[in-house]
Amino acid sequence: MTKLKIVAVTACPTGIAHTFMAANKIVTWAKENGFDVKVETQGSDGVKNKLSRQDIASADAVILATDVPIQDAERFANTLHLKIRTQELIKNTERYIRQALALSKGSTQITDEPEEHRSAWQIFIGHIMAAISYMLPVVVLGGLLMAVAKITGQFIPIAGTPFEVLDKLGFMVIKFMYPVFAMYLAFSIAGKPALIPGLIGGIMSDEVYKRFFNLEGFMPSGFFGAIAIGFFVGHLVQWLNDTIKVRQQITTIKTMLIVPLCTGITLVIVMQYLINPIFGALNQAMVAFFTSAGESGRSFYSLMIAAGTAFDLGGPINKAAGSVALGLNGVSDTFDLTARELAIVIPSIGVGIAALLNNRFGLPDVFNNEEKTIGSTSLLLGFIGISEGAIPFILKNPRLIPVFMVGAMSGAFIATTLGVKQSLPLPAVWGWPLATNVTGYLVSVFAGSLVCALGVLFFSPKLATNSGK
Repeated sequence: MTKLKIVAVTACPTGIAHTFMAANKIVTWAKENGFDVKVETQGSDGVKNKLSRQDIASADAVILATDVPIQDAERFANTLHLKIRTQELIKNTERYIRQALALSKGSTQITDEPEEHRSAWQIFIGHIMAAISYMLPVVVLGGLLMAVAKITGQFIPIAGTPFEVLDKLGFMVIKFMYPVFAMYLAFSIAGKPALIPGLIGGIMSDEVYKRFFNLEGFMPSGFFGAIAIGFFVGHLVQWLNDTIKVRQQITTIKTMLIVPLCTGITLVIVMQYLINPIFGALNQAMVAFFTSAGESGRSFYSLMIAAGTAFDLGGPINKAAGSVALGLNGVSDTFDLTARELAIVIPSIGVGIAALLNNRFGLPDVFNNEEKTIGSTSLLLGFIGISEGAIPFILKNPRLIPVFMVGAMSGAFIATTLGVKQSLPLPAVWGWPLATNVTGYLVSVFAGSLVCALGVLFFSPKLATNSGK
C-alpha cells in the first residue's frame, strides 16, 4: 500500500529555533503515523531539503509553517495548502497536520489559520518580524567586522591598516539597520514596488540622514519611526496599485513612474513633518529623562531592556527592545548594549545549568532524558549568543517567562553595579572580552544564569518517577 505523503516548508524570523523545531515536529509525527514526509527549511543557513514542484504536486498534504515571506512562494500558488505560524504548529502538531490532510480532500472545515483569518495584531507583528529577519544580518555582520578590528587592536596598532577600515565599515553597516528594516517592512506589505520607497523612509528615520544633511540638533525617529514609515509606505503603494487603473499597455509607466513618484513625494512630506517630529521628540525626551537620572537612570534603562529581551526569547518584544537599544547605543554614557547582550544569553545558559544541576545537590528532579539533551544544547547556544535554546521550556511551561526575565534583570543589575559596559552587538563569547570589565561581565552572566536555573528547577513540574531516565 502506498504511503500518504506530507510536505512542508518551515521558516521563522531568525531562521534558527522555530524553523527547525517545527520541521522536527512534522517529521517526527509523520514517521510515527506511517506517512512519507519531506520538509524544506528556510533557515539562517539557507534553503535546505528544497521541495520540487513534483514533490508538491504529489503530496497529500502541504503545510507552510512560516512567520516570514518564503523564497519561491509561487510554487504553492495553485496548490491547496495550510498556512500556519511556526509556534502554533509546534504547540498543536497533530491538529494542524490532520487539518492539512483534510484540506487536501476538499474539507470545508479548515478555517483556523489562513492569512485572511489572522487577527490584525498577528498581521502587524508578522510584517514586523519579517522585516527584522532581514535587519538582523546587517547588525550581526557590522558587529563582527567591528569585533575583528577591536580584538586585533588589543594586540597591535590598527591605525592605517585594513583593520581600521573594518572598524569604520562595521560601524557604517550597523547604521543601515533601520533603512533595511523599513525597506523590508514595506516589501512585506506591498512587494517589490515598495522596496526603494521604504529604504528612503528608513534612511530619513536614522543617523544616516542626520549625518548626510549635517542636521545639528536633529533626533532621529529611530525604530518606531522606521515602523511607522514602513507601514505607511507599504499600504500607500498597495493602495496606489489598486486604485490607479491604466491600460495594460502602459502598466510599466504606472509601476515605474507614477506609483514611485507619488510614493516618494508623499513619504518625504510625512517623514519630514509628521513622523520624525513626533517620534524624534519622544526619543529626545527618553534620552533626557534617563540621562538626567545618572546611574539610577542607567540602571532603570538596563532593567527595562533586559526584561524586554528575555520576555519572549527572539519574539517581537525581544526584537523591539533590541532595536531600541541599538538605536540609542552610544547616544550618551547611559546607553550601551550591556543589558541587551546579557539578557540574550542568560536564559539559554540558565536552562543548560538547570539540566546539569537537575536532581543533584538536593535540587528537584524535573528533566527527562530528552529535556536534558535540549538543556545541554541550550547551554551551547547561549555561549554562541542564541537565546532561542530556552524556547521549548517556555512553550511547555509559560510560568518560566517571569523566571527568565528576573534572571536577565539580575544579571543586568549586577553588571551596571560593577560598571560593566559593552557597546558592540555581540552577545556571544567572542564579544565578552570587549566589555570594559570582563570579570564583572562573566560574574553577571553566571549570576543571572544561576537565578534562571534555580527558577527552572523550582517552578517546573516534578517528575513522578525516575523511570525512563
